[in-house]
Amino acid sequence: ILDNVAGSMDEVVVIGYGKQRKISQIGAQAVINTSDLKQPIANVGAGLAGRLAGLVAVQRTGEPGHDDADIWIRGIATLNNSKPLILVDGVERSLSNLNYDDIASFSILKDASATAVYGVRGANGVVLITTKRGKPGKPEFTFDYLQSITTFTRLPDMTDGLTYMDMANEALTTRGEAPRYSADYIAKTKSGEDPYLYPNVNWIDKVFKKNGLNRKATVNIDGGAPSAFYYVSLGYYDEDGFLRTDPNQPYHSGVGYSRFNFTSNLTLKVTPTTTLEVGLQGYYSNGNYPGINYGNDPRNTNQINSIFQAVMDMPPVELPFTLPGDTTSGRNPNGGYRNPFDQSAKSGYSNQYKTQLYTNIRLRQSLGMLLKGLSFTTMYAFDNYSELAITHGKRENDYIPDGRNPDGSLNLILAYASPNTSLGYDRYNGGNRRSYTETALNYDTAFGKHRVSALVLYNQSEFIDAFAGDFTSSIPYRTRGIAARATYSYKDRYFAEYNFGYNGSENFAPKNRYGFFPSYGLGWVVSNEDFFDPLKNTISFLKFRFSSGTVGNSQIGGNISDNRFVYLDQVNTNAEGYTLGTNRNGTSGYQISSYGVDLTWESSLKTNLGMEMTLLKATTINVDLFKEHRTGIFLQRGTVPEFVGLTSVPYGNLGVVDNAGVDISLQQNHVRIGNELFLSLQGNFTYARNKVVTNDQPNQRYPWQNKTGQGVLARFGYIAESLFKDSAEILNSAAQSFGEVRPGDIKYKDLNGDGVIDAYDQTAIGTGDVPFILYGFGFDLTYKKFSLGAFFQGQAKANIILSGASIQPFSGDGGQGNAYSVITDRWTPENQNQHAFYPRLGYGGPKNGNNNQVSTWWQRDASFIKLRTLKAAYTFRKDAFKKVGIKNAYIYVIGENVLSFSKFKLWDVELNTSNGVRYPQVAAYSLGLHFDF
Repeated sequence: ILDNVAGSMDEVVVIGYGKQRKISQIGAQAVINTSDLKQPIANVGAGLAGRLAGLVAVQRTGEPGHDDADIWIRGIATLNNSKPLILVDGVERSLSNLNYDDIASFSILKDASATAVYGVRGANGVVLITTKRGKPGKPEFTFDYLQSITTFTRLPDMTDGLTYMDMANEALTTRGEAPRYSADYIAKTKSGEDPYLYPNVNWIDKVFKKNGLNRKATVNIDGGAPSAFYYVSLGYYDEDGFLRTDPNQPYHSGVGYSRFNFTSNLTLKVTPTTTLEVGLQGYYSNGNYPGINYGNDPRNTNQINSIFQAVMDMPPVELPFTLPGDTTSGRNPNGGYRNPFDQSAKSGYSNQYKTQLYTNIRLRQSLGMLLKGLSFTTMYAFDNYSELAITHGKRENDYIPDGRNPDGSLNLILAYASPNTSLGYDRYNGGNRRSYTETALNYDTAFGKHRVSALVLYNQSEFIDAFAGDFTSSIPYRTRGIAARATYSYKDRYFAEYNFGYNGSENFAPKNRYGFFPSYGLGWVVSNEDFFDPLKNTISFLKFRFSSGTVGNSQIGGNISDNRFVYLDQVNTNAEGYTLGTNRNGTSGYQISSYGVDLTWESSLKTNLGMEMTLLKATTINVDLFKEHRTGIFLQRGTVPEFVGLTSVPYGNLGVVDNAGVDISLQQNHVRIGNELFLSLQGNFTYARNKVVTNDQPNQRYPWQNKTGQGVLARFGYIAESLFKDSAEILNSAAQSFGEVRPGDIKYKDLNGDGVIDAYDQTAIGTGDVPFILYGFGFDLTYKKFSLGAFFQGQAKANIILSGASIQPFSGDGGQGNAYSVITDRWTPENQNQHAFYPRLGYGGPKNGNNNQVSTWWQRDASFIKLRTLKAAYTFRKDAFKKVGIKNAYIYVIGENVLSFSKFKLWDVELNTSNGVRYPQVAAYSLGLHFDF
């Protein structure tokens, strides 16, 4: 794969089931420079945001081992699974644990012309990744090492203990209730005279360290004879988290994640016309976590989030950090107000082991002796994955300090007697295997001014959950199909292409098992016309592309195992609750738990209009306008009334969603701006907006309650008009039925004018936390042996809703919860600020629920711009290390997640959280060394 400058006659790009000259490419596709993937991160997906036009990526947590990014191609276009198909060396595989040093090419397919060959798997777009294969020649070694210091990008700023107590008292007394903390208690807390009885703890500082470390090393070798050459790579990644540990415990409960990657790709020229490619890749990883709340299932992706939530929920004055003799503190046997440090450092530990093996073998045979340009290829792949979690968990006895004894010692009361103060043992095993095969005939030839190519391919796959929990889940997931492509070009000016996929899945009813998904495309390279010659000094390349076609999506639910074989009735043979005749106590019997429906796949009609232009032979601009109409979305019916008497509401292919937008990329390569100074620029912009057309929602009483016409992730709630100024305004306004209302509480808009604020006054107030707009831009400067680069990434047209304990202080049961330092910015009778962050404070209980409703008051803009990557490098002279056999060497520094600019300041707004209780994003500052031997 050559560089990404449009118009090169010889440039080749990877496409679905093959390669193609870029000049003849009609499908919408974006390619990333693989050097941009080089970042101090464990998962490749975490570094993709803003790098590719059309790719929407957000990273929801920085938790080691679980920091995968959520990615979509051209946004969300369905009410079900919108995740793209990811293919590594042609096989459906995970993106997360790849070693980026092993990636030869990385591209995304966006329109029907590019993805129709994947049939029922292509509607959400396709990610194509190929790994390096080496080249003939003397063995060449490469060594790369990266050492990083890590820190949180932004930690929540929680209030101190004295402010917390003042605000808690205000929340009670301002509503006519007694204060919780006495003046004497507050004074003793302030003096710090007895931190065991009057604690004031910054739990974030006590549980989390300021810094961590990660390191990455890769060594690879490639070379060989022309008849047999290879690429072999070994990679290591290791990351330490930020949890503090207890030195008194005989085990390690801190967060750590390590991974070993290996890749071995061998190419054999069996004959001058026969090539055999053998690939072996995989990884082994080990994650270490505290033993709290994890059970024995490694698929839980919220390992550290529960610790972080415990820290955020714990008020600073409720419990001391520790008790004499390393005794644990706690107040509630059911888990509330447990010491967060004791949970993280004294609850045991959990190890999670994962191994993945990818194998594939491909035979390529030229059939030019039969027909010029004809070739044959066949491939078989077998992948095996296994995971094991061993948890040694425990819980210490919890004590409450209750004054001091006459001798001055603490009087400790047992609050919770643990049944398992010694380390226990739990184990989980899981795994799966996948087999895939494909066979294809390819034809590609040119004659005169014409060029034609064709592809006919058969493939099938099987995926088995090796540790399925029931019979249905144990049945293999199978797909089978045929793909075909035909292309034609005339004088490299006019291009036509036709693609189709005919395939299906075992999950559908027999008559709906297979589907036909065609597409066509047209292209015109205007710059190759004779009349364009006068403009070529300015516009060296200009091309227009158009494509349209239908693609399918067989991923009909968030978890397809929950929606298997739904064309069959599901019967519960031991249902209870029937009341027949005079038997009013209920009796057991047969019950239809799920009614069979005539299920089929989602169908997506995609249309794309694109333009590629190169200015002054240096600046490349790609623009694509796209529109998608997704039908047959699998939903549970909403229009079936209860009086029909069905025990389960049936499903159907009922939903329709429209999605449209534009994606733009700009690249300027290596432009001289001085004697030895060169500049490269890049930028990407994606706008994708979706709209629900049909969702089988019953007709609503008021139009603003309809979800049709809104975005897929549209948020419904109340419109907050203002804060009530006084009692007279409350009496003259619509009645709000969410508890007691006082001046300073939120006043909601009465949309239907009936004088009552209720569910009929809810309307669409937000678009959701997946951005409609995502962009990235950056530069690279090179001067002599020095280089400097930066990449910024941002998002817009996204919003979050604030809710839950901590961010809505004292709203938990009994007022449980911590509070942000911003709590001092609130409405009070003395400071009736209509623009305060908080309305009048309240303390727990339903009678104070008015201010905690989902409304525009709590909605915040989730836009941001981040300096994702800042890098600098120095390349040594070629002869600097010649004596030790080093041909090339450079040293480099990288900063990842260096800066963030956002109106929202409480936490990193990219996180998937409504109250900040999620493991934060991580910034890394790295020093690297690279040697070529």
